[in-house]
Amino acid sequence: MEVYEKVRKYLYENIGHLTTPGTPRFDIKTETWKVPVLCKTERGILIVGEFALDKDGHFINIPTKQEMLKTAKIEVSKLPFLFYAVRKELEEKGIKSVTIYRMQ
Repeated sequence: MEVYEKVRKYLYENIGHLTTPGTPRFDIKTETWKVPVLCKTERGILIVGEFALDKDGHFINIPTKQEMLKTAKIEVSKLPFLFYAVRKELEEKGIKSVTIYRMQ
């Protein structure tokens, strides 16, 4: 079974539909496949873990659901986002504002 499909099947059956494997990479030195786990979040798609498989496609390392959820939570909290509001509102809530000007 192809490495990508093996990881995809594992994620679908054990983790959920918001995850998918990224592009598999083969490490020649260690003779292992590394497959990142991508997770769809409300703020974008993030890498939340990585599978490792030997050259024959047997799992060496499988990230746990708890590890991936923790990683997703940490990574989402680091992402910037936009608020459309009056400067006074933002200041009252302790949010540092940045003004974006449109050049014409």
